[in-house]
Amino acid sequence: QRFAEVSGTSEATGEPLEVFINTNLDKKTLTIEDTGIGMTREDLVENLGTIARSGTKSFIEEFGGEEEEDDANITTTDSLIGQFGVGFYSAFMVGNTLEVLSKTDKCDTAHLWVSDGTGSFEVSEVEAPSMTRGTKITIHLRSEALNFAKSNEITKTIQKYSHFISHPIHLNGQVQNSLHAIWARDKREVTEDEYTKFWEYLTNQKVPYKYRLHYSSDVPLAIKSLIYIPNNHMEKFGLGVENLELSLYSRKVLIKKNCTELVPQWMRFVKGVVDCEDIPLALSRENYQDSALMARLKQVITKRIIKLLHDEARKDPEKYLHWYKEFGNFLKEGLAMDSDHQDNIFPLIRFESNFNDELITVDDYVKKMKKGQDKIYFVFAPDKQSALSSPYMEAFKDNDVPILFTYQHVDEMIFRQVGSYKKYNFVNVETSFEEISRDLNLDKDDKGKNVESLIPEEDIMPLKEWIKNELQPFVSQITISKRLKDSPAIIVSEISSGLRQVMQMVEKSDMADDLLKQQTLEINPNHELIVSLNEVRKSDPKLGSLVAQQILDNALLLAGINRNPQVLVNRVNRLMTTALKGGQAAHTVFVPKKPKRKTKKDSKEE
Repeated sequence: QRFAEVSGTSEATGEPLEVFINTNLDKKTLTIEDTGIGMTREDLVENLGTIARSGTKSFIEEFGGEEEEDDANITTTDSLIGQFGVGFYSAFMVGNTLEVLSKTDKCDTAHLWVSDGTGSFEVSEVEAPSMTRGTKITIHLRSEALNFAKSNEITKTIQKYSHFISHPIHLNGQVQNSLHAIWARDKREVTEDEYTKFWEYLTNQKVPYKYRLHYSSDVPLAIKSLIYIPNNHMEKFGLGVENLELSLYSRKVLIKKNCTELVPQWMRFVKGVVDCEDIPLALSRENYQDSALMARLKQVITKRIIKLLHDEARKDPEKYLHWYKEFGNFLKEGLAMDSDHQDNIFPLIRFESNFNDELITVDDYVKKMKKGQDKIYFVFAPDKQSALSSPYMEAFKDNDVPILFTYQHVDEMIFRQVGSYKKYNFVNVETSFEEISRDLNLDKDDKGKNVESLIPEEDIMPLKEWIKNELQPFVSQITISKRLKDSPAIIVSEISSGLRQVMQMVEKSDMADDLLKQQTLEINPNHELIVSLNEVRKSDPKLGSLVAQQILDNALLLAGINRNPQVLVNRVNRLMTTALKGGQAAHTVFVPKKPKRKTKKDSKEE
């Protein structure tokens, strides 16, 4: 009708274009009426008398005429619904008889089309003085389909599929689609109040949203979208996985609610509407036919949401940090699962470090790297204080090597999976210090020198062998540490402490014990506990064995691993009992003087 008025083939009467629906349970009828262009007798016979005869398709052919079609026309006409010509006949699935009353502004009389769906129909001329123009369909419902004569059922259908249709839809005298499709309007024309009301409609909550993306584009796809990013989520309370509330529309008609194909799984926290005019619909209009087009749409929407987060993080870092603390795990999930967008997600992640009191990005870390440094170092710990006091950090206290602090097991798993960022490999500081010091040239002043020790040189090898024998099968190698200054010992393994914790949680108990075997114990020969242990092993091997076992468990505890709490407690009790029985002597730690190097003069005197 609008095309007819614009083209001059129909007089513009000023009558609004509307839809009226009436239900009557007593009469078992459902009536749908519009004020559109209407149909003549010939139109009724031609359009309704032939199955799969599409009036929309005929209009497209007439609209195109003999003019050469360009891409814009093809896009516009192909997206019109009603091209299959079978939608009307679905009414016979719920109705015994259909009556179609129609009138055009070209005729003074109306025509009535009647059929019971058995293959024949009747068309007659009738008087319809109250009808100016339009079509009225009356469905006489079957007894098993009387739900369609109940207004609440029709309301649900309207709200689900046609809530944002521009033309008013009246049901039993009341307008049902009062909300406007604000995503289809210019964002400069939409007020904050309208954005808020639409958010409240989508989510059924009064809690304000954090960010919004009102995005429209004609290339590469015709998209109009309004996407909200919330302030909080329910997953943190352990209430299950968030359900994506992002719906797909085509020209304001709902195609799929909660459309999981629009964004990757890790973006399930977003809510809103994506309206794409380019989607070729299936016959049911409840699905789409082009999976490749959906993949392109997903790519566009995902990139726009990530860009929004980047923009907001730059514009107001403090506001973004508040949001990140709520949703950081979703972004980390994206790093682990979404290889297509890893490079763009990484700058959105925030970490604590040893050089800044504020949360930083990996790019901030890269800027802080020492000259010649080609790796990104990190340490896993429960919190920042634990990270700073970690024995693995002792080697970095007197230099300016930046270290990232990670507090969640997923962080290290992501680092291992991703491998690198901008060609910088991620390295856990728990790894062999020989490699770290070589990479950072930390031992440039000590090349060729042995580690100075308070333990006599001739005792070093016997002590290492003794500790190894006492701690088998959990320890397979004892090394002298070049990094430890304040701690007696640490555990070094190809599997980091964080990953061992994860594996212990998921593996069976016997397999978990195997993860603790064949490890390297790195000892500090200048720590008073190790120095005293060297003496005690000679005078009291049983006590020395208890102390060695406790040193191992202490190293494991500092790495976040509790091997056997009951055994540990019993051992501590025995050691405390021994200390108390020993009286004052138990408080005295034997610390020998640093051995002197022999001179030529000493050799002659001997």
